[in-house]
Amino acid sequence: MREPERPAIALPLRTLFALAFLAVITGFALPLAKKALRTPVRALAEKFPFKRWFVELNGGAHRVVGRRFCNTVYRAPGGMLLSELKGKGRLEPIADSVAAFSKWLAGKKISFIYVQAPSKIDMEGTILPAPLVNRGNDRADDLMALLAEKGIHTVDFRAMLTATPEDLERFFYRTDHHWNADGAFAAYEAYMRAAGHEPLSKDAFSRREIAGYSGSTQSRSALWLHPKDALTIDAPNDCKVTVTFSDDHTVYHSLFFEAHLSEYDWYPVFLDGNHPITVIENERAEKDAPVLLLVKDSFGNSLAPLLVPSYRTIVMVDPRYSKQSISELAAEYGAEELLFCYSIERIATDLALKRIK
Repeated sequence: MREPERPAIALPLRTLFALAFLAVITGFALPLAKKALRTPVRALAEKFPFKRWFVELNGGAHRVVGRRFCNTVYRAPGGMLLSELKGKGRLEPIADSVAAFSKWLAGKKISFIYVQAPSKIDMEGTILPAPLVNRGNDRADDLMALLAEKGIHTVDFRAMLTATPEDLERFFYRTDHHWNADGAFAAYEAYMRAAGHEPLSKDAFSRREIAGYSGSTQSRSALWLHPKDALTIDAPNDCKVTVTFSDDHTVYHSLFFEAHLSEYDWYPVFLDGNHPITVIENERAEKDAPVLLLVKDSFGNSLAPLLVPSYRTIVMVDPRYSKQSISELAAEYGAEELLFCYSIERIATDLALKRIK
């Protein structure tokens, strides 16, 4: 017996137009909303008052079920905490954007150096056991090769700071992914020589060590009894500075913000952490001291205080938070040098760098 045909569902023409219009609007609106919310959401995540409690709770759950590592953190022999890093993001658009920007700077007679902040992994990658991987060095090799093809002046800190597991112990915090004061100072010396300047000796700085530092890597590892670090600070001896932030109307007179030492994250003691734009004026600089524009992620926060004695003004830009044109900032402040200091973990996934200008 033949089944009766089911009637086709006919939608009114205006309904079809309405659905089509909704699809088009959604296609445009969602990417724009995602872009607009990216910066405030990231800032909210950094300032979230219970962030550490939730991260540690998650890490503790991983430990309870017997995982050797959790939240991508592995405890190496000797107590060094390391993270996995899997390759994400295309590097070609980054290299193209940096090359185009470098060409614009050359036309303005502004010197440009790209420095590769190292991943916390030895160059041979032997310290992480299989099947854990950290592709930071592979990714950095690829990016440095792309930049070399385009004639970009680069300085690679990796061989100097991460050649062996022993180098990691010397130049990095055990509980954090950032370099310590020795690592930052070695990077400072290398950059200054590459830029044609004579670096100051360590005698020009006063070092402080503050015991009890638990870095971000330890926070998500749930290794609560793991030995803590000493946060190390090298402060210039003879500097009088004014520091201003684009998202704060207050004028400060210090490179170090020690109120953060009473918080769960101590690393923002360096220049109050990440801001869209930070301007440092050295009131005791020589009259002919140059102006530096520093495009950076968080690695630049502990590097900048070392650079201050040699520059009249340092303008720090964090593209993850700033929407202002870097070329406009260079013109506004009369920049004579531009230092681009980014970690490979950030550079490949930071969409802002694909349209740097």
